Amino acid sequence: MDIKNFHNGLDVDGAADEIKATNDASLVKGFFEKAQNSDFLVPYRDNLNTFPLLEVKEKGKMLPAFASYEAFEKSPLPKDRARVMPFAEIDKIVKSSGGRIAGIIINPHGKSMIFQHNGANPGGNSNGKDVKLMKPASVPESIAAALHGFFTAAGNVYSAYILWAQKEGDLVPHLFLVIDFDGTREEFFPKAAEAIRPSLKAGDNVEMAKADFKLLTAAEKLVKPFYKKS
Repeated sequence: MDIKNFHNGLDVDGAADEIKATNDASLVKGFFEKAQNSDFLVPYRDNLNTFPLLEVKEKGKMLPAFASYEAFEKSPLPKDRARVMPFAEIDKIVKSSGGRIAGIIINPHGKSMIFQHNGANPGGNSNGKDVKLMKPASVPESIAAALHGFFTAAGNVYSAYILWAQKEGDLVPHLFLVIDFDGTREEFFPKAAEAIRPSLKAGDNVEMAKADFKLLTAAEKLVKPFYKKS
């Protein structure tokens, strides 16, 4: 393929402008759903399997990917070292880096979009500070069903809520589970993460928090529990 003719059809500049103007979380999710089904132009180093990384302030090292050759031309990287890769393959590189790569930056030398991939966070327990909680545009039914079955079998869960959460500096909101249960986080969260792992798609980021009064109050203002012990 002649990479000089490459364009995956994504309007990254338009998406970035619209998201900045509206601060609409559903637009962010919609863009990245399209991105996950697209190919990108990815620069490489000395061979096809080594890649340059860009340091992004307060986010870490990112793997650059370009939606078009025109966007790639703005990069100082060598123009003869790039290949077209599906998003799933790029995401696999991030996942297998052991945390060395924090995510993917699309069109880094223009109006960029950042896909920060932290994966399922079984040990996470946000206290709600500096985090914006939102009602999700849609509830992932496969994740809700998997958790419902796990909670019923576990017997120590009283209620659970599915929200979106966005921390300061994050472009993309992620799933945020508020779970009211008996037991320790260290024992419970890894089991819950394992229950939903087959339902996760590439790039999904899920954070779990053990409910306290403040989190329960915040969750109940936004959504109804998707699980309640009978």
